[in-house]
Amino acid sequence: MSITKVTQHPTQNEELIFDRSQTGRIGYCLPKLDVEETKIDEILPAELRRTDDLAGVPEVSEVDVIRHFTRMSTWNFSIDLGMYPLGSCTMKYNSRLNEKVARIGGFANLHPLAPESEAQGALELIYKLQEDLAEITGLPGVSLQPAAGAHGEMTGVMLIRAFLDKRDGEKSKERRVMLVPDSAHGTNPASAHLAGFTVKTIRSTNEGLTDMEHLKTLCDEGGIAGLMLTNPNTVGLFETNIQQICDEIHRAGGLVYMDGANMNALVGVARPGDFGVDVIHLNLHKTFSTPHGGGGPGCGPCCCTAELD
Repeated sequence: MSITKVTQHPTQNEELIFDRSQTGRIGYCLPKLDVEETKIDEILPAELRRTDDLAGVPEVSEVDVIRHFTRMSTWNFSIDLGMYPLGSCTMKYNSRLNEKVARIGGFANLHPLAPESEAQGALELIYKLQEDLAEITGLPGVSLQPAAGAHGEMTGVMLIRAFLDKRDGEKSKERRVMLVPDSAHGTNPASAHLAGFTVKTIRSTNEGLTDMEHLKTLCDEGGIAGLMLTNPNTVGLFETNIQQICDEIHRAGGLVYMDGANMNALVGVARPGDFGVDVIHLNLHKTFSTPHGGGGPGCGPCCCTAELD
């Protein structure tokens, strides 16, 4: 007897779960009622109850459902199978322990409309999280208000604009150039444009790092509001000249925004605030274990210097 290793899915034509429906099949049976029966009218208003017969909902067994979705999952490439060779939205590996922690009842089961008196524990942890993020990034001002990474990025860029408007008054209108390296996260030019800035691209060197000479040339042209860069960049390289880059932007009167897309590489090793970064956003779906898309992210922390806080 020989055993053949399955190296690919037996069929690439998986039926829809609806097509697997067979009348009379049951996926789950409710256990015998062990408490006093309550009339549904007493606990669920009529306007919230369905009145149809669930026509069209597939009738399938539990094992049918498990096999269906397991088969489809084998078509996906995930971080558990190998590395994503993309330096911007790379799927980061986060410890499986994080999944267990995220399911602690105090986190997972707290209702969003719970009264403040019943949410003090969670509120305390949120406050402590802000303090931890300040320490991790080296930036004391922290907001957990943004609802997603993209929202956090936009918040950071608008924060830069608001700061310049307050600092320079009417002259801030002359500062509307946002520099973006060609190795930055792809969302950066879009956020800068949406915030009313004109984007100028900084070339990369043959080594994949920001070209310092080109950066200086663009700064000398004037009108610099700031710089948006990702570090490590989308080539997967740490910008070794990061302090000089920040110094050059500050010399030109601008601020430095860092995209936190690849923050996993820096946590506990280096702090953006120590480089000279003024603003950074972090991604729950990259650095904090929440899933991409459905089920997340729900927050996009934005951290900044005390001057911008």
